[in-house]
Amino acid sequence: MELILLVLLIAILIMLVVIYMKFNRSDSFARIEKGIEQNERELIASKSYHQSLAKSYEILLGELSKTKEYLGVSDAKLNLLTKTIRNMNDVMVNTKKRGNFGEYQLYHLLSLYLGHSSLLYETQYHLSNGKIADAILHIPNQKQVLCIDSKFPSENYLRLVDDPSSVIAQRELRKNVKKHIHDIAEKYIIPQETSEEAIMFIPSEAIYLYLWEEEPQLIEEAHRHHVMMTSPSTLMGVTMTLLAITKDFQRAQNIEKIEKQLISLKEDSDRMIQRYEKAYRSANTLIKQLDDLHISMDKINGKIQGMYEGEEKDG
Repeated sequence: MELILLVLLIAILIMLVVIYMKFNRSDSFARIEKGIEQNERELIASKSYHQSLAKSYEILLGELSKTKEYLGVSDAKLNLLTKTIRNMNDVMVNTKKRGNFGEYQLYHLLSLYLGHSSLLYETQYHLSNGKIADAILHIPNQKQVLCIDSKFPSENYLRLVDDPSSVIAQRELRKNVKKHIHDIAEKYIIPQETSEEAIMFIPSEAIYLYLWEEEPQLIEEAHRHHVMMTSPSTLMGVTMTLLAITKDFQRAQNIEKIEKQLISLKEDSDRMIQRYEKAYRSANTLIKQLDDLHISMDKINGKIQGMYEGEEKDG
């Protein structure tokens, strides 16, 4: 009896173990399936991510290529700019080159404002004292010319820019500008040949403004010596004024010519009317004479005709 009970207990225990393993395996399978699905979703997401990453990488490569091309162009521009700056530096440190640069800018502005008219201005103008002005302006109705000389006192000005408190640079700049003023007054103001004034052209707005704002005594010095300081912008005012005066003068001259021509035309018209009236009177007299002649011819012809007809009757 006890043996039967033991066998039944073992059988029941085995069934319970089987049932537990069955349910436990189902739960494991469910977990495994869930894990597989999760992995699939993660794999799909990862695939999309990698595709997006690859696309972004391609875009990035394209942008890098464009940037490289741009940097290549920019590098070329930078090299050109560096070369230009180096050339400008050479101009600034070389006195002869600075002078050439000032003259070139002066000629460019004159051609820009006044064209290429020798009636308005000339360049490299020889004076009787042997000096050569960079340019001269022709003043309407005057034989005297207005001389222009280009001066570029940049060396000491640049020192002032680097060190505004430099007393030495200030003193040297004043000395240079004052010498330029005296040289222009001495060389380019000649009685009966040039105007009583001359122009000092400073091809730098910065230097020109500095002199007006910080060195008014130099401006007064220039006025005392009849030297007018100009910059690229103020030179335009001088040339435009000259151009307006020249046009007004030419217009006035044309008005006088037209007036003279009208007076001459009036005289010719009066003379023509007088001659016409004289010819008209002569024509009327001739017509009257022709009428009288025609009457005389009729009378003579009538008498001759009568005499001729009478002779025939007598025969």
